[in-house]
Amino acid sequence: MNLQDLRDELHARAADSDPQQSDLLPGVHQKIRRTKRRRIVTTAGAAAAAVALAVTVVPGVLSNSTPDPARTPPYTQNGFTLPGDKDGQPLVKGWTGKAGESHVEFTWTPTAKDVKFVAYCKQDAEATVWIRVNGFDVHHNDCTDNGIPISDSLPAGTGLWADAPIGKPAKVTLDLVDLDGRPLTDGKQQLGIGIYQDPSAGTGTRSAAARPDDYASNGLRFRQQVGRQTRLGAVIGDRGQRQVATSFVPRSRSVVVQVIGTQDDYVMGWQALRPEYRVQVRFSDGTVVNCDTGYGDDLQQNLSEPLQLTAPPGSPVAVTARLVDKDGREVPMSPRARIGVAVYDAGPQTTQYGIDFNREMESEGVKYRFVRAVVAPGKDGRVQLTTPVGTPFLWTFGSVGVGPTVWTRWDGLTAHQDGPRAGGMHWTTEEAQTEPKKVDFYVNAGKPTGGTLYIGLYEPIR
Repeated sequence: MNLQDLRDELHARAADSDPQQSDLLPGVHQKIRRTKRRRIVTTAGAAAAAVALAVTVVPGVLSNSTPDPARTPPYTQNGFTLPGDKDGQPLVKGWTGKAGESHVEFTWTPTAKDVKFVAYCKQDAEATVWIRVNGFDVHHNDCTDNGIPISDSLPAGTGLWADAPIGKPAKVTLDLVDLDGRPLTDGKQQLGIGIYQDPSAGTGTRSAAARPDDYASNGLRFRQQVGRQTRLGAVIGDRGQRQVATSFVPRSRSVVVQVIGTQDDYVMGWQALRPEYRVQVRFSDGTVVNCDTGYGDDLQQNLSEPLQLTAPPGSPVAVTARLVDKDGREVPMSPRARIGVAVYDAGPQTTQYGIDFNREMESEGVKYRFVRAVVAPGKDGRVQLTTPVGTPFLWTFGSVGVGPTVWTRWDGLTAHQDGPRAGGMHWTTEEAQTEPKKVDFYVNAGKPTGGTLYIGLYEPIR
């Protein structure tokens, strides 16, 4: 049988076959395409099995399957090629700089959320690459190996989408800096970036769907309910607004503060050259706390600040928030920066030595129960905890009534505070120890005239 005879035979068989059978193939291939979009890593065996399932065999014919959908082609610019897909995720936008450049910028119009940014670096010296979109700090990481991608997935709930709305052009910048935060100038470096569709972004997070009673403004929001905590008041400012204010009525002495704040559009640097910023929250009863900031549900919850008010429950309390440096000094507001504050009822508490502690705490999916506390007068300037042996633990530390000009620090087993704080309750986790050790919370600036310093110990709930 020659080639023309084979064509005629295939044509005749196709005409005699059931039309409904032939209509199954487009659906099969569409399902294959959907599966491939969901798949991140596929083994060779799984790939072979998927092909076998997708092929329909017609007697006397080798195969009548259609080819797999075309893969996104690689992107090449300035002699630098970026892969068309990363772990099965298609390239949405690619850009590369010229050799010798330490700064690259281009325009990108987002069409969908859930993306992954992958930076590619070629250089000889140790360096850090920064990715920003409209000033929003998307990701930064070491860039020490030639051509090794540095990636970060951004789910739909990230604050990026408040700064870079879908359908509007956004400026993407890449900066390669040395370990002192200065632009790399070895003349050999080259930067590239791929923005990839990433439907897996955000999977496994504890973020819940939006609720009508959430507080939302400018594309950002505070939850109405966070675990056992209920929101009492919230405010989110406009871009460049220097200070925001609201009020609430506490149900008890203990509240939890969450803040939104961004350092976007400030000086880009590293280590000592990069200023540290916090949102300082002041209450009308004199309580002050400096908060680290974060976008998104998980970050807001992980950086929340429990504290104990001096105002009695049931009395209105005013609260203001402003952007400050790590020493609590007010800084000029960036044209693009945005701050917000929310106050929550702290939920079930236990009182020790006049200090309220959460009955339970949670970190990275592990729940901890309150075990004991140590306290010291503020004038002593230090409180110290002897750690447990043979079990991981969480410890909280803070102060009440020591005054707004008093700054404190903490020293843990694996980390310590990198800048002074005032007021509030903070916490960190530690690994199990083979022998008792000491963790400290102490005054490092100012002189308390009263008040209390405290540490609370929590152990895992078995």
